[in-house]
Amino acid sequence: MISITDKIKYIESSNDPLSAEIGVIDSNGEKWLFDVGNDKTKIAELTDTYNVVLSHFHLDHVGNLDDIKINKLYVSKFTYEHTNRGIIVEDDIYINNLHIFLVPSSHTKGCLGLEIDEEYAFLGDAIYSKSNDEFYIYNTQLLKEEIDLLKKLKANKLLVSHEKGFILDKEVVILMLEQIYALREKDNPLILVPKR
Repeated sequence: MISITDKIKYIESSNDPLSAEIGVIDSNGEKWLFDVGNDKTKIAELTDTYNVVLSHFHLDHVGNLDDIKINKLYVSKFTYEHTNRGIIVEDDIYINNLHIFLVPSSHTKGCLGLEIDEEYAFLGDAIYSKSNDEFYIYNTQLLKEEIDLLKKLKANKLLVSHEKGFILDKEVVILMLEQIYALREKDNPLILVPKR
């Protein structure tokens, strides 16, 4: 487990099997997880009971769900369709120093984020897009909404799954997304970014 602060840690992602980072947060004596990953070997040390926020329903983020002791589970309505359990997040939720929020995303419907101490925000895969063999595919409207949301977040550090270094500067992420948004074409709901 890698420490970010004395209250925020994470378990690294893996590629075989594909498994996202797992955020481990201590908030006012309660244990929280952001995502649960999909690699069984990564969760051996997670023996407490946790409140869990799932970023979205893809297997690399939720595969270990049945192997974690859960107090409360927070999900989007789209993730609920896959888990059939959890508290559905429909608006911002504030609990002590934590902020659970919906993230508009071209990656998939129903992404959630978790902001801690107004300093760090776990985003899962929310800044990514869908893709095919040739292009990264962004929904123009969702991308604009995501940029606006990130600008409003108080956290300056974003924790992005599968990203080398994992902790990214918010301004760098916003600049990258704004550069993609600048490629939009009038009356086209999609932005296609060629894969290099």
